[in-house]
Amino acid sequence: MVTPPPSWSSVLQGIIKSAGERQRLSSALGVTSMTLSRWASGESKPQKQHLIHLLQVVNANQRPELLEALEHQYPDIQSWLTEDSSEHIPSEFFAQVLNIRTTTTESLRFWRISELVLKQALAQLDPNKLGMAVKLVQCMPPSPGDKIRSLRERAGKGTLPWMADLEHDVLFLGLESLSGYAVEVRHIVSDDDLRQSKTFPAIQDSFEVSAAAHPIRFEGCIAGCLLASSTQPGYFSQQRLNLLSTFSDLISLAFEKEDFYPSHLIELRVMPKPEVQRPILANFRQRVTHKFQQAMQHQQHFSNAEIELEAWKELEAELLAYHTPQSDTPGSQ
Repeated sequence: MVTPPPSWSSVLQGIIKSAGERQRLSSALGVTSMTLSRWASGESKPQKQHLIHLLQVVNANQRPELLEALEHQYPDIQSWLTEDSSEHIPSEFFAQVLNIRTTTTESLRFWRISELVLKQALAQLDPNKLGMAVKLVQCMPPSPGDKIRSLRERAGKGTLPWMADLEHDVLFLGLESLSGYAVEVRHIVSDDDLRQSKTFPAIQDSFEVSAAAHPIRFEGCIAGCLLASSTQPGYFSQQRLNLLSTFSDLISLAFEKEDFYPSHLIELRVMPKPEVQRPILANFRQRVTHKFQQAMQHQQHFSNAEIELEAWKELEAELLAYHTPQSDTPGSQ
C-alpha cells in the first residue's frame, strides 16, 4: 500500500514547531503567528501571493519538501512561481548607480557598481528564488598586436543551488559558450534548454538549464557580457530579456572607456572545459604572491590590479595552449 504524500499544511506544521522560526516567518510574511497556525491546521487557506512569499522566505533546506506538497493541492504553483517579475526597475536604483559612478574613486568604482547591479538583477530576475546565477563576463585584454581570444568571469551573484557570491568561481569562456556567442554577434542571445543540442555553442553549468547573455556595449564597442543562468527551462521570456538588457546597460557604467573593444579586435578561441580549467586556475593566488615577491626583489612598483592581471594573462595563455594541435598528440594534455 502506497503511503500518500504529506499535505502541505502538515509540512508547514513541522516547519513552525520552533517558536523562533514561527516568529521569523510571520514577520517576513507580514501575518500573525495565529494566521500561520491556522494555515498549518487547515482552518484557513492563504492567498496565492502569501503562498509564493512563503516559499521565498522558508529556509532553503525545507523549500523542496514544502513545494512538492503544495503541488498536490495547487497544481499550477510552478507556473505561479515562474510568472514574469516586474519589468519596472525603481528610479531610486538608477539614482544610486549614477551616484556611485560620479562620486566613487576609480579603484573602487568597478566593484561597487557591479556588486549593486548584480544584486538588483538577481532580485528582479529570480524573485521566487527558483535558482539563478547572474555573472559579469569581461573581455580579456589582448597582448600588444594581438586580438581578444577569451572572456573571463569577473563577478557574480546567485541563489541556491549556486553560491550567493560567485566572485571566486572563475572560468575563462570562448567560442564554446553562450557568452562568447553573444560577444561575437554583439546582441542578446538566449537558450531555453541547454540540455538539447543546438546550432550555436553553449557549455552547460552543473545547475544551468536555460540561459541568456547580453553584450556590455559602449559606442559600438564591447567590454564583455552579462550572463543569466536559470534552473528552469524556458525561463527567459521577452520581459526578462528586456530586464537583462537594461541591467547590461547599467553595468557598463562600471567600466572605463578603454575596457571596450571594437569588434575587429575580438576573435575568440575555444577554451577548455570547466573540469580542465579548475585545477589550472586553482593556483591563481600562489602566482600572484610569487609575482609580488619578484617585484619586491627587483624593486618594481606594481598595483595589486596590475599583478593580478598579469597572473590571469599567464593562465589564459596556458589554457589557450591546451587547445593547440600539439595538445591532441599522444602523450600531451
